[in-house]
Order: sequence, then C-alpha cells, then structure tokens
Amino acid sequence: MAKPPPTFASLEGLLEHGKRDGFDIRPTLLRVLTDLYLQKPAHPPDDERYYTELALRLIASTDVAARAAVAERLAAYPAAPRAVILRLANDVIDVAGPILQHSPCLTAADLELIKADCGSAHAAIIATRLPADTPQGGDRASAGGAEGLAHSQAGELAELFFAAGSAERRHILLNLDYAPPAPAGVVPERSSEIVERLETAALAHNVDAFAREVECALGIAARLARRIVSDELGEPIVVVAKALRAPRAVLERILLFVNPRIGQSVRQVYELATRYDEISTQAALRLAAIWQQADPREDCTPRSQGIPRRAAPEGLRSPAPAAARRPLLQRVGASGRRH
Repeated sequence: MAKPPPTFASLEGLLEHGKRDGFDIRPTLLRVLTDLYLQKPAHPPDDERYYTELALRLIASTDVAARAAVAERLAAYPAAPRAVILRLANDVIDVAGPILQHSPCLTAADLELIKADCGSAHAAIIATRLPADTPQGGDRASAGGAEGLAHSQAGELAELFFAAGSAERRHILLNLDYAPPAPAGVVPERSSEIVERLETAALAHNVDAFAREVECALGIAARLARRIVSDELGEPIVVVAKALRAPRAVLERILLFVNPRIGQSVRQVYELATRYDEISTQAALRLAAIWQQADPREDCTPRSQGIPRRAAPEGLRSPAPAAARRPLLQRVGASGRRH
C-alpha cells in the first residue's frame, strides 16, 4: 500500500496494528479514513486520490453496517469524491438511502441512471429528494409549475410503492425517515375516534365504510382509498394505522377482518404487524402526505355522518368485549384461517 499523504499520516499506525494482531481492521480503517477526510472542506489532488482508492477498496470488502456508516458521514459532504458517492448510491438501499436523499454530488443524470438500474426502493428515495432540488420561483407561474411538478413526483412515488413487493416496500418505508418531515395536519387531530370507526367497520366486514373513513381521514380520493384497502400485500393499511397511531392490537383485528386475502393468513398478519413496529410514525405520515398530494380529496362528508354505530353486528361493536381486545393472533388457529 502506498505511503499515506500527510492528511492521513496517522493511519500508518492503525495499518501496522491490524497486520500485527491479525484481526479485521477494514471497518475501523474505513471509518477513520473517512473521518480524517471530512476534517477539511477541500482537498489537494493527492489526498483525494489516496482516499478514493483506499475507500473504494475497503467499501468492496466490508459489511453493510460499515458501508452504511460511511454513507451517513459522506451524505451531506459537498467535497466527497464522485467515484465513492456513486459506489455508495448504487449499493443496497440501507447504504444508498442517505446518499440518494442528501448528497449534493449526484447530478440529475446520475439519479436517473440509479433509478433505472437499482429498482423501486432507490427510485422512491430519489422521488422524495427531487422536489427539494427544484428551483423555487417568486411569481405565480413558477409556483404553479413547482406545484404541478410536486404533484407529478408524488404520483410517481405513490405508484412505485404500490408496484413494489413486500421487501421493497419495507425499504421504502424505512428510508422515508430520510425524507423531509411530513407537513402538519396530514391526518386529523382526533385520530383515536377515526381509529375506533375503522375498527368497527373492519369487524363488521364493511369494506365500503372502511374505505370512506380512510378517504376522509387522509384527505385522498375515493379510488386511492379503495386501492389502499384492497391491496393484497397489506402494507398500505399498516401505513394508515401507523399514521393514525392506532394500537398494534387494533391493526391486527383490522387486518384479519377487512381484507379476506390478508385475513386468511395468520403469518401474513403477523409479518404486517411486525412491519408496523419497524416503521416510524413520521415515515407513515410522510407517505400519507405523498398520497394526499398524488390524488387529493376535494371535499369530504363530515365525520359525524361517517360510519353509524349500528354498522357493526351485535358483539362486534366498538369498544369490543374484553376477549376481543386481546391480539387476535393469540386466538386464531394454526392453520392460518379464522374460526
């Protein structure tokens, strides 16, 4: 290995230590190398060349956790070497997420290639980045153009989410934490009442009433609300529940009753409930805001005219009996079907 330039002179001792003790020094070396590089706002060619060559070699031979840590450090650094940024941006989404969201080193052409090559999870993060990169004009025409562009990009992201499989949707939801915070008022303040009505509709197998509540709660068009409810993989309902801060046990009951394709599989319900625990409320609110922008609801029936209390049959009205309040996953058969 070439002798380090003065900026990285302290690495010599680390390299010798790794050779002597025989343990894997690469993750630590990559972290220290990057920390040294970040200490300066700009670098001479020798420093950049040394860092680029060594960092690329280490990135190719370290684990995801080490690469993700470096990506976090480099994401907002404007003088990061382009070759390193491109390598991280094309990595798995856990590594690429912060780079795609924040790095100023990626051009529009870079982002388009990454979208084409890496799939929907990468494209979803890029879609959350683009509105922030759009120049903001001061006149009405430029504001209208920006609004139209944001609507188009929200529609693209919404479609990416619905077209993705379960694994890709998980990555999208986890990486929406890197997106800008959702605006205030994405969902109504009295969400507990909405959750109660959603549970009542689900237990009554009243899919139409459930979809209307989703439509009004999120301020989205009826067709999008119906798409959320009828989605066979189930993540959109998880997002609704998380955005409304519904208890996990309520989500489990909703999943078991509102969509037969989901409710017949205890394993799928369990996996979706686990997904609920994994994602943040902010990520769910961010996706809800994207849905609002992609397909908004122009008006909504007042909530007082929503699901009538008599919609649920006797014994299923909310609040449910004590036995029904226990997580339903504890009360269903191992076959995966309700009894």
